[in-house]
Amino acid sequence: MRAAVDALRLFLLTIFFPLLVVAMLWRRPRRPLGEWLATLFVALALVGFSFLAAPWGWFGLPMRYALPVLLTLAVVLSLRRPVPEDAKPSSSLGSLVKVLLGFFVGGVAFGALQGNQVPPQPIALAFPLRAGSYLIAHGGSTGPSNMHNPHAAQRYAVDIVKLNGAGMRARGLYPRDLTRYEIFGEEVFSPCSGTVIDVVDGLPDHAPGTLDEQHLAGNHVVLRCGDADVTVAHLRKGSVSVRPRTSIVVGQPLGRAGNSGQSSEPHLHVHAEREGQAVAARFDGEWLVRNDVVRR
Repeated sequence: MRAAVDALRLFLLTIFFPLLVVAMLWRRPRRPLGEWLATLFVALALVGFSFLAAPWGWFGLPMRYALPVLLTLAVVLSLRRPVPEDAKPSSSLGSLVKVLLGFFVGGVAFGALQGNQVPPQPIALAFPLRAGSYLIAHGGSTGPSNMHNPHAAQRYAVDIVKLNGAGMRARGLYPRDLTRYEIFGEEVFSPCSGTVIDVVDGLPDHAPGTLDEQHLAGNHVVLRCGDADVTVAHLRKGSVSVRPRTSIVVGQPLGRAGNSGQSSEPHLHVHAEREGQAVAARFDGEWLVRNDVVRR
């Protein structure tokens, strides 16, 4: 039941409402001008919100890129639509509601866009996965782009899923079978050279939607790389291949992606910290934010 509710909520926010306002714009002539501008504003805000902040691994990347195209076509067709001779005056209340909604949703979209701002002095890490296309589910320097942002030690963490040929992270919207998630069982490699300082293995991989709140990181490895500690979390039970107090080099296998710990579905979590405070990281020179795609 919870999975169905989550899927419906995300569908409404990601696809239905943006398409609804695009259709409203397409059907509206350019007069009265005030109402047309209000409709355009809320359409830009909702499409921008969906494009920047929505979790596109659920519904496939092709639809993400289709939304701006449909919005552009709606603007062109609306401008070309004949203005009825009996066009009614614009509704001040209706226009005000659209503008207020546009400011609210657009503010979230702008916050997600600001996630591209790179914090000072990021460390250099290697991307920890190698074979396929990967989507950044959470990443960036702001709350709208990264759900980890409120947490001091994980402010710049990234959550990574793998995409299939349809641009989706799983076969199905929210399957219970872990093997239907593309990243489950994917080999994970060390993002840096250093020393292994902590290892947890043996925790179960639970069904999606079930959280282990007693072991937040699940099966994980912590690496001391320079003066920063890098955590690679939510690994598959029994897959961790390194031991504490041993040296490690960048690209060395660590384990396999799983769904252990406080993880709603299979993904790989990586964050760096120094004395309990988050450290920003570039992966192969790139600052990764939500909905970025990394191809290896």
